[in-house]
Amino acid sequence: MGRKATQFHLIDPQTWCPVGIDGLEDSADEAARCEQNSIVVAGPGAGKTELLAQRADYLLRTGQCATPQRILAISLKCDAAKNLRERVCERLPNGLADRFDSMTCDAFSKQLVDRFRLAVPEFWRPEDDYRIEFNINESKAGNMISNAAEILGCSPAEQAGISRIAWYRKVFCQRLPEDGTAVLDSDAVQQRMAATQWQHYLRGKYRYLNFHMIARLAELVLRTNPRLLRALQMTYSHVFLDEFQDMTNLHYDLLVTAFRDSDTVLTAVGDTKQCIMTWAGALAGITERYAKEFGARPFILRANYRSEPELIRIIGSLAQQIEPDAIPPIPGNGKEVGEGQCRVIEFSDDVEEAAALAKLLHHTVEEEEIDPRDICVLCRKKVEAYSSALVLAMRQQTTDIQVRDETKLQDLLAEPIVQTIVDALDLATSGSPKPDAWERLQNTLTQTSRSFSSRQRRLRNDLLSATIDCLRSSLTRCDPSLEAIHTEIVRVLEAFGENALRNSFAQYRQGIFFDETVTKLSKELAKRYGTEETQTLNWQEVIADFTGVSSIPVMTIHKSKGLEYHTVVFMGLEDSAFNNLSDPSGDGNAFFVAMSRAKKRIIFTFAESRFRRAQSKKKVSLLYGWLEEAGVHVEKGSDLNFDESVW
Repeated sequence: MGRKATQFHLIDPQTWCPVGIDGLEDSADEAARCEQNSIVVAGPGAGKTELLAQRADYLLRTGQCATPQRILAISLKCDAAKNLRERVCERLPNGLADRFDSMTCDAFSKQLVDRFRLAVPEFWRPEDDYRIEFNINESKAGNMISNAAEILGCSPAEQAGISRIAWYRKVFCQRLPEDGTAVLDSDAVQQRMAATQWQHYLRGKYRYLNFHMIARLAELVLRTNPRLLRALQMTYSHVFLDEFQDMTNLHYDLLVTAFRDSDTVLTAVGDTKQCIMTWAGALAGITERYAKEFGARPFILRANYRSEPELIRIIGSLAQQIEPDAIPPIPGNGKEVGEGQCRVIEFSDDVEEAAALAKLLHHTVEEEEIDPRDICVLCRKKVEAYSSALVLAMRQQTTDIQVRDETKLQDLLAEPIVQTIVDALDLATSGSPKPDAWERLQNTLTQTSRSFSSRQRRLRNDLLSATIDCLRSSLTRCDPSLEAIHTEIVRVLEAFGENALRNSFAQYRQGIFFDETVTKLSKELAKRYGTEETQTLNWQEVIADFTGVSSIPVMTIHKSKGLEYHTVVFMGLEDSAFNNLSDPSGDGNAFFVAMSRAKKRIIFTFAESRFRRAQSKKKVSLLYGWLEEAGVHVEKGSDLNFDESVW
């Protein structure tokens, strides 16, 4: 067995103090020690990850989360779950950190379905070889309705008038009744269609599920199995809910079934001004509903530890324009005044814009010595289209620094097995020590060895070291074929044990996602390693290119959520980039999120002509008005000399 928490001396709650930092603001300290359900309003840069890590430290070190109970942290994004897990590991020794489970909403749902599949009522029970299918979605609702209607023999009149999107959201994704056969026998045509289509996916040739369906199955299995529900509640004495404002109704229903009216203490952290997932089903009014249904105590974090004071002032101005009663943030670093820059620059077209930005980015990296990964270019949508001119302009600079579309690789890079494989390859091919990579591998080894004896753990550690040594030799002889690269990856997986990795990470326990992830990684590395005609044969370059060490990431605002950068460039503050500014929970909040990613500076751009079409800012005049109110005025690019930095 792994080290037990009882090896550590518990401390009195009154003597506990934050670990690894100087301290917490008063409201954060109270939230970290709170003994009841709570809702923490944490604005940009408030340190919500640190707060949750400190709360985990407090609960485990003081025994408020008593052995053998655990803490469950649920996030929306893979990288957020990963960051929180890593932060907790930094604050706590392994024996305590082992009792902290951090996963996404989807991974939590999938874990419940996969572990207790046989407890799902038979009508709704998936086969054990189901596959994840992302193309089951509301945009395909029309096809789903037509397919179900054909199976049921529905007339055109019975199909007429059905709103496809509403049917998918409110009928197909509704809370599942225990007796599905009764639905098939009902007079409600739309409900019969939904049940029929469910059966098509559950029992059809390919047996597909999407994560909406999995969330509903997870809620059903807990609702219909009181013993499982009680076991879950006894396992987790505390639950953390990260980015709570973006939780969907499906996951909120699961949360209610799982933990309402139980002894489990919930801590929700979020900010309604950063709710940007309404398009994906984020539940409107979720914070008020949660506060009422769970009797949550409110906390407000005012300090912003991310941004410079001038940016904090602007962020506070925007916050009050979005929510008039919002409490303005204050600098968390003790500074009252300081640097910080927000600019809005207007260009004649996207070519002039790209050339100017390339010079600015080059100066930021070369002259200011800012790491390329600490810079980000944001687009509201269509990353490849908006950044194409900038990519070309950067290539013309006399530097190795490039920009790349991060949206294509961000999710893959966040996968635990990908990080593990890349760290092992990096260690094997680097000419210098890689302590961070080795520490991450050791943490993974610990996580996958919970049920092993001390002797088995030592043997596994020796096997990992031997594997790294083996890779040092085998990679130098590796030919550039996909099969050869896959073989090297398998060496790493065998050092940890595929079953151990699958069992340690919920998303890999069932189905083919594990194999699909390994295949994607193999293809990405093979693409960079070269073909027989164009061999790279430099694994350090391959790894650096894959992880983007020397490239500036370009991504959508949604992908940037939870991240922070020294310098942020937002391309295209224009009508064509925004959809619905009449809905403040959509584009207005997205603009606020983009603004609040910056630590030091942010620049917004407008091009009078983009994609050879005239652009307008009539619809986004609201956003320009917010900036004007905050004292940020539009500058003409033609008036600025970009050959000399305008920073």
